[in-house]
Amino acid sequence: MGADNRITRCLHVVDSRVPFIDVYRFLFRPKWLLFLAGCIAVAVLFVNLGLWQLDRLDQRHAQNDRVRASRHAEPADPATVFSTTAAPAKRDHYRQVGAVGRYDSAHEYLVRGRTVNDRAGLYVLTPLTTGDGTTLLVVRGWVASSSAGADVAPDFPAPPSGEVTVVGRVRAPEKGILQQTKVGRFDAVKRISVGRLASELDRPTYLGYLELVSQQPAADEKLVLIPEPPVEEGPHLAYAVQWFLFAGMLFVGYGIYARREEQGLLSPPAAPASGVPASPASPASPAH
Repeated sequence: MGADNRITRCLHVVDSRVPFIDVYRFLFRPKWLLFLAGCIAVAVLFVNLGLWQLDRLDQRHAQNDRVRASRHAEPADPATVFSTTAAPAKRDHYRQVGAVGRYDSAHEYLVRGRTVNDRAGLYVLTPLTTGDGTTLLVVRGWVASSSAGADVAPDFPAPPSGEVTVVGRVRAPEKGILQQTKVGRFDAVKRISVGRLASELDRPTYLGYLELVSQQPAADEKLVLIPEPPVEEGPHLAYAVQWFLFAGMLFVGYGIYARREEQGLLSPPAAPASGVPASPASPASPAH
């Protein structure tokens, strides 16, 4: 039956003297051109989103390489990685640095809104004055928020008072405003914006900070060390494939709608109703 229907439609085109290719002239109507332009614009957006996810995947691969390398590399001197005028280079992110100095507990900060193992809390950020007089900010660890409220400082150990040797991961300054408040007696910030903090300290300060890995004398275990970033690819590849599929589906949908329109143009018109009731069948003449 399907073949018979196609033959009938083709005969209808021939009978009406309309070339088959002319049926698709409707695609050049304004609404169809607008439809196509919209599909192209959205497809370009989806493709760019897919490429952005692939770029994020490349960045994750580079970060994973840096994390793996830092596990086996000897700690570098702070002056070879940090500068007081520029943030550390991306190639040095997560590299381990070793420094000797004294903690400045009088200018200790708390960093709000930080989670470790899905628990809300704060980072303890302490300036370390190195041997040459330059300050290096060190995240000594994480502590859970106080159960007494957000304005109450949690209980955590003070830094050692004498000379310490620290090893930590290099981190770049965080972007954003400080949103500085008070938590107990401590100044608390939302972002580790090293440039702003350096202006408050009013001393030469490296434009970056360390996440503590180890310390001599040993750090108090009540402060939880910041875990290493996970070495995994994340969902970026799957997201990229999804965006590319969405872009392709737009044109599949465009083709389906165009096909339906074409089928409607090729369908034979329905026979008009005559409006004259059918004559009743004549009764059979009686046999003579």
